[in-house]
Amino acid sequence: MKRIAAEGIFHLVSPHSMKTSRDRLERALTGAGFIIFAHFDHSRAAAIAGLQLTPTLVVVFGNPRGGTELMRLAPSLAIDLPSRILLHEKHSRKTDIFSRLAYAAERHGLKDKAREVAAFDALVIALLRKSLWRPSNATRCKPMPDKRRIGQ
Repeated sequence: MKRIAAEGIFHLVSPHSMKTSRDRLERALTGAGFIIFAHFDHSRAAAIAGLQLTPTLVVVFGNPRGGTELMRLAPSLAIDLPSRILLHEKHSRKTDIFSRLAYAAERHGLKDKAREVAAFDALVIALLRKSLWRPSNATRCKPMPDKRRIGQ
């Protein structure tokens, strides 16, 4: 496991393929009460434009029970929500995963919500670690009544 101390980024190298990492990550997220809102497949878009890009996928996820309150306090935070995790396959065939809300919350002036944001980041990091390194029995957040997938 490798972490980079870059501002706003958590970095983890997965031993799994891109597809396996995505599947395990999404099961962990939905199992913890998050909704998968969308996928941005940058490598597919590049191919459509006749360009090449190593496999690069963004998973967009969240839970309105947490994000709505933060956006009420700082409407500009909506530009950074829902949260995103980047899966990027490098030459070594490992998949890198990035995510961190605290940087965005600070950028939008939500210093008084630092505890809640830190708890969110800790949960997502725990889900990343458990889904990519161990069988997933992750900590749960309060689930949405309908855990359906919105968009693709």
